[in-house]
Amino acid sequence: MILLDSTSTKGSRKTLLQLTELKHTAGAVFGCDMSAVLSGGQRTAIGQSHGFEDWQLLAEVLSVVLVQSSKRVIAISGSQGSGKSTFAKVLVAQLGRQGKRAVTLSLDDFYLPKSERRQLANEVHPLLQTRGVPGTHDSQWLAQVLDSFNSGSKTPLRLPKFDKGLDDRIDSITCDADILVLEGWCVGVVPQPRGLLIQPVNELEQVEDKDGVWRRWVNEQIQQHYLPLWSQIEFWLHIQVPSFEQVYQWRSQQELELPSAQRMSTQQLQRFIQHYERLTRWLWRSPAQAPGALIVLGEDHRVTQVTFSASDTAVW
Repeated sequence: MILLDSTSTKGSRKTLLQLTELKHTAGAVFGCDMSAVLSGGQRTAIGQSHGFEDWQLLAEVLSVVLVQSSKRVIAISGSQGSGKSTFAKVLVAQLGRQGKRAVTLSLDDFYLPKSERRQLANEVHPLLQTRGVPGTHDSQWLAQVLDSFNSGSKTPLRLPKFDKGLDDRIDSITCDADILVLEGWCVGVVPQPRGLLIQPVNELEQVEDKDGVWRRWVNEQIQQHYLPLWSQIEFWLHIQVPSFEQVYQWRSQQELELPSAQRMSTQQLQRFIQHYERLTRWLWRSPAQAPGALIVLGEDHRVTQVTFSASDTAVW
């Protein structure tokens, strides 16, 4: 169901109308009482400061749906630069207003330390020195977090912290949670058929993975270590971007937020993003998991439409 059309926004009245549409439709689809969503609602500083007012509207509605339907493990999947990390922060804050201790699990924080990726580069393929693709995360650690949480254990969760500027793990933290929000660029990815691994998708693969060792190894990691993680997710939020051009554009904007000494050059960033291209495009082609919502973005980074589904076999 198409709920939001930012191209026709006309001031605050339209914003309230969008919220009303979201409330009514989400309530009907998920069978929830949406009276807890206040007209206009309280906006978090995160949503305002980043200019993602659309995330705030969605979070106000979704937080009620998630609490009333007792969903405990939520996934936000979206390509680089799509806004998934900001959306996660806004959703966690809104869940807090519903009285729930929600914690963001960023897949990026589970990247292997630089030393372990260097070892993979030496033993498997040089491209594994670069963080990003499945196999460069500590999937065992993430599995332990999800298993402990879903078992009802009272032991605080221990989570890693990764510094992208330093390209290395820097610390770990402990926390308690009622709800986990897992966000990441490849969350929900499934293995590609072997026939699709034959042809390179960009210059990086053509030059540096001529024999396909890297991409076949990554595909195996998805099958062995990532699919079991996705099976523990109860509610999916998929962010769909217009094209790969926006991935480059929006990821470049994120790079400017780093200290100048830690930024990649344009050439370095282009090469870096090529590591992600194959599976980003594959995710766009693959059926999106459900129940949950499909959120479509326009070239201006605004939400243009939302589709809700309560079925776990939705066809978006």
